[in-house]
Amino acid sequence: MAPRPNLLLRFFVAFACVAVAAGCGTREEPAVAPTVAARAGAVVDDLVELEWDGTVRIAQLDVAGPTLEIYEDYQCPVCLEFEQGDNNALVREMVVKGAIAVMIHPLTIFRDNKPITRENSRRALIASLCVQDPRKWLRYHDELYAHQPDEFQKGGFPNEQLVQLARKVGIPVAEFTACLKSPETAKRADAVTALALSRGVTGTPTIRYQGQDLDWTSSWREAGQG
Repeated sequence: MAPRPNLLLRFFVAFACVAVAAGCGTREEPAVAPTVAARAGAVVDDLVELEWDGTVRIAQLDVAGPTLEIYEDYQCPVCLEFEQGDNNALVREMVVKGAIAVMIHPLTIFRDNKPITRENSRRALIASLCVQDPRKWLRYHDELYAHQPDEFQKGGFPNEQLVQLARKVGIPVAEFTACLKSPETAKRADAVTALALSRGVTGTPTIRYQGQDLDWTSSWREAGQG
């Protein structure tokens, strides 16, 4: 479904507020001013909060919204395209400057008709759930995408590699490995996926601004400056 024009306008207004480093707003949404933490030079890794349902919230402490949600699958090549693109860079800029709150929802979108791809995805999802230090979560997330295997590669995202990536970003390996092998973590990963699918997610990436899907394939930065 194509995003509504007024929804895109509201998102671009939020972008414009960041671009000029000043608060502004619309009738639907109040003005957003840069936060104290943003002016102090906070980095995006400092703003991560981990929730039990698998949601990862990234926002300045005093920012409740507007909210941009990202539903993603670590094995999804189109998700990799979004992650490496300028729209995702813009999202992180907006978070640090206090313009929006971001909710990341990792899941396994591939079903039983693609068993190899599904298992690759599920292993990566389980691994991401084993990152318990919020300040290291985004670094591990980015490493998973940087090492994304071909979606038809059998045994992609092997546990040995997932542990190596954990070590690379400074995650305690013993605790991480135990979590990776735990049946409880696997059950939690399946519950995380079921929750996302129950919200009407049928493909990844799905990007939602204030509950409505956004087209991420065109440049938000150019549209915001137009």
